[in-house]
Amino acid sequence: MTSETTGDGLPQQPGARRHINAAADSDRRESERLSDLLELGLLNTRPEERFDRITRLATQLLNMPIALMSLMEGDRQWFKSTCGIEIKESSRSVSVCDHTIVHDKPLFVEDASRDLRFSHLPYVARAPYIRSYAGMPLHGPKGRPIGTICLAGYKPRAFSDRDRQLLKELADWIEHEFDLDRRIAAHDRHVARLMDRDPSLPVATRTIALERLDDVLMSRARDGQGSAVLHLDIVNLAHYEQTYGEQVARNTVASWLAALQDGAADFCYIARLSDTEFVGAVPDGEDIEAVRADCERQVDYANRAVSGGAAQVAFQVVGGLAVHGDHGRQAAELVSRARQAHRRADIRRGVVLFSETINRQLLRDRHIRRLFETALQEGGIDFHWQPLFSNRGDVLAGFELLARWHDSELGDIYPDEFIPLAEAEHNLSRALVEHALDTAAAQIAQWQAQQRSLPLPYVAINIPGREFYESDFYDCVAGVLARHGIDGRRLVFELTERSLIADFDVAARTMARLNTLGIRIAMDDFGTGYSSIAYLTRLPLALVKLDKSVVQRLEHDAVARELVRSIVDLAHGQDLGVVAEGVETRAQHEWIRSFGCEYSQGFLLARPESRAASCERVAAQPQEQPGPM
Repeated sequence: MTSETTGDGLPQQPGARRHINAAADSDRRESERLSDLLELGLLNTRPEERFDRITRLATQLLNMPIALMSLMEGDRQWFKSTCGIEIKESSRSVSVCDHTIVHDKPLFVEDASRDLRFSHLPYVARAPYIRSYAGMPLHGPKGRPIGTICLAGYKPRAFSDRDRQLLKELADWIEHEFDLDRRIAAHDRHVARLMDRDPSLPVATRTIALERLDDVLMSRARDGQGSAVLHLDIVNLAHYEQTYGEQVARNTVASWLAALQDGAADFCYIARLSDTEFVGAVPDGEDIEAVRADCERQVDYANRAVSGGAAQVAFQVVGGLAVHGDHGRQAAELVSRARQAHRRADIRRGVVLFSETINRQLLRDRHIRRLFETALQEGGIDFHWQPLFSNRGDVLAGFELLARWHDSELGDIYPDEFIPLAEAEHNLSRALVEHALDTAAAQIAQWQAQQRSLPLPYVAINIPGREFYESDFYDCVAGVLARHGIDGRRLVFELTERSLIADFDVAARTMARLNTLGIRIAMDDFGTGYSSIAYLTRLPLALVKLDKSVVQRLEHDAVARELVRSIVDLAHGQDLGVVAEGVETRAQHEWIRSFGCEYSQGFLLARPESRAASCERVAAQPQEQPGPM
């Protein structure tokens, strides 16, 4: 048996060498696949009738309730078209479609619950309990698998040769659309080389931007000049389109981009990637932090400069920076890393430099995401119960459920780390919501069965904002209540203020339907984030929760006191109750009482406790007391 020597003098066995080579080959194939995907220019674009028509037809031809057209980017499965289910994206690691992509061949599963490859997946083991699956790979311009056309059903079923042929023809139809896009892109590239394309205009594909960016990077490298790639995302553009209309938003984007270019003479190149995304090449000097800070100043300058007609617009723009050479050499890879930088940093504005720390955290995120799926399935996610008290006598009014997770490998994993990962994927987010709702409903049913004469405390659950856009959310909630034999009068759904409401009408309709079950809606963390008076006036709310960062400044900050006083007056003017969270000192509590807040929550009054301790607290309450909210 032969062996080679590593750099530290240790022998390297052929098996290890083959493993390293296989891993490198896998990384190369994935990089090439991603390049093929990005060349299509479809990722993160709006729905198109040409693809929606195909998914609708697929459900009819194969007689299955769900059809999806998905594209795979890194660990993300993004859906260009859906029929029979509302979903925007999910994790590739929990996707049956990943097997279709990896093996690049059709996949037909008659009963996923009996297939060891898929029976553990969340949407198989839990709602919506997918059983049958049919998937066909879709190929990009260079023939690499970049996505799938797939169907799913709630019952086991067999697939005939006719089913397989029909799905193949639908995949060929989609790939024909890809080919048409490729021809259009070729024409665009020809025109773009004759004319310097205006990046404020909509782009048909990403091909032009990435090819031009590669040219700029290579040209500067040949001249011995360093470069970095800046990725920018206008994260609240949809909100302004809803508020002011698409034409005003389009004009505003053009003004913003002009201001960005005007204030950024150092930009080597800038182009539009999608409706909300822009990418630029900037010179990389000796001090990359100075480059990052300069990019941030240029973005701030553009943000201050824009206005769309009569509407004064405040864009929320986040950015990431990746250095050519240090973080990759191809435009597609650098754009991906720059995007990962600001998404992982979870910033509301500013520019973040990609780093090895971010890369390690991304790897940890993926690991935590996989562990979280298992923990949800096996009951590893628990809840602490945070008591909340009426300011009339400091008596118990209710509890807020707070998710907690202890993993045998990683130890305690805190909510601010795993909650954002769960909420980024609809299947995980919904599973966590259902777990919390089931826990709360079971406890309320138990209290009701005890037939205590005093009013029962309410239980509050945190609900991600996007659930109020899901067509099946009301049915999900109603089903849990019916299963436990309770109504919703003892439940409060807390909508975090950081959940951007882009369409008030849709959210308000869902909330109004939940109100018919007796459930009340609270606006959480009020005083920070995206909110405006529109949240209080256009949504059917019952409560406002003051953010703890504001409450904890009351003792020493007159501005904070005036802010709280104004919020309380505004809420009371809309017949809304007010809860102060994060109360930790007697002085804060006295200020809260003086402003007329009805309820308080915080360590001064009680810390989060176990479910058993919360039951003991309820049992110990006197029979005569002011009722809970």
